[in-house]
Amino acid sequence: MTNLIVSSWIPVRSTSGIEQISFQELLISDAPYHLALPRDDMELATLQLLVSLVQVVAQPPSAAALRQRAQSPMSEAEYGELIEGYADSFDLQHSSKPFMQVTDPKAKETTPIQKLFIGLPEGNNHAFFNDPGEITLVCGSCAAIALFNQASNAPGFSGKHKAGLRGGGKLNTFLSGKDLRETLWLNVLHSGAAKELLPDADNDVLCWESPIAAGERITAQKIGLRRGLFWQPLRLKLEATELDAPVSCGHCGLNTETAYSGFWCEADFKFEVQGLWPHPHSPRCWNIKKQEREKERYLSFNQLTPGWTQLNQYALSYETAKDGNVRAPVIDQYEDVFLDQSHDRMVLLVGGYANKQAAILERRHELFSMPMEWQSNKGFLERAINAAIAVKTALRGRAYYFGKETGAQIHEQAERTYYQQTESLVHELLKSFSNRKEGRLVAESFLDQCKGLARDIFEELSRPYQHSPEGLKQYAIDKRSLNSGLRKIEL
Repeated sequence: MTNLIVSSWIPVRSTSGIEQISFQELLISDAPYHLALPRDDMELATLQLLVSLVQVVAQPPSAAALRQRAQSPMSEAEYGELIEGYADSFDLQHSSKPFMQVTDPKAKETTPIQKLFIGLPEGNNHAFFNDPGEITLVCGSCAAIALFNQASNAPGFSGKHKAGLRGGGKLNTFLSGKDLRETLWLNVLHSGAAKELLPDADNDVLCWESPIAAGERITAQKIGLRRGLFWQPLRLKLEATELDAPVSCGHCGLNTETAYSGFWCEADFKFEVQGLWPHPHSPRCWNIKKQEREKERYLSFNQLTPGWTQLNQYALSYETAKDGNVRAPVIDQYEDVFLDQSHDRMVLLVGGYANKQAAILERRHELFSMPMEWQSNKGFLERAINAAIAVKTALRGRAYYFGKETGAQIHEQAERTYYQQTESLVHELLKSFSNRKEGRLVAESFLDQCKGLARDIFEELSRPYQHSPEGLKQYAIDKRSLNSGLRKIEL
């Protein structure tokens, strides 16, 4: 049996090694636990699941109460009071309301459990070093995490299966603390912030306790925080097997006596959500046309470009004449409740999937450490990142034209190399803001480094083609054009 409220199911690394602990142990202990799973995306899904669970069961009534929770473990008595009424709500095998499932999906056959593990080759996914059928049996812990991750973060299985409330492949931003317990509380909204986020919500019942109706038309702003965090767009039921002897879980490797081999999943279950639900862990962006917002959407990774290119969208809220962005609500709350009061820096944890329709192209996991002083340098950070992207565009453009005239296909390699070598420069930029240097000087130094890098990359990649008179002539033309373009890029 796996009950998220009472069972030992949370995979952690502690001073004694890797083990599974209970939700209670995590919240009442000051031990420095850290998540421990073979895949970073499953660790991030576990974090998201735990944050959502804390939000439902133990939402703090005020900012002061939230700070206190982050600083000190709760007592066993406090935990007992908080979980009253929830003991049956998060049971993976409950007879009438199993966690994130229905009891009667209309399906003719089971689907292998590996289909729930995003990116493994059961269906339309690119394989990440895995063979079909690699995961055949999993423990209740991994089944619950995979079930939540599929509902919250994955593209739909197919055109006949809906994706989550945000659609598929949307990124999550979290605050990272010194250990797992603190990290959870840094990402939980207190009651006032939750009410401000969803003032019109009137349905806050968990989806498996009040399932979505076929054909239902749902207004996003009416969905409560609990219902939205644990949104389940699919009608499915896990297939559990009680074993005579323990077996090793195909995902985490720990022994289990209850194993899950597959699930029953209903196809063509249709309903409609109108509008965007303001997910607390998700940035949103939009375009501006004729001074009006359009195409508002949740932020996704830009295919295979590095995470720093979207750093402004993770860390800032802004609007220009062309577009706009609002960062995740938990980031706003962190600045108001924690930064400069109990914490001297903001460590952003960004993760999700780069996807193309139903195909997962890449798992993504990024970490950005923002010093306290960055608050007074937000404008310079925004301009520095935008300028670094402009340098990349100038480099790729001149490399493309050089290749067009000489046959040298170097523009894509130039872009890849620039991205690889600027990663460390971006982290150094963030660190430099904490050295109490003038923000403009820090940003200008960063931009000069990016420009120098672009010149070096163009020089190196074009060198093999400079030996012919035509190649040397074109090199001189494009080098001059590149330098001219780079001079125009300013903060």
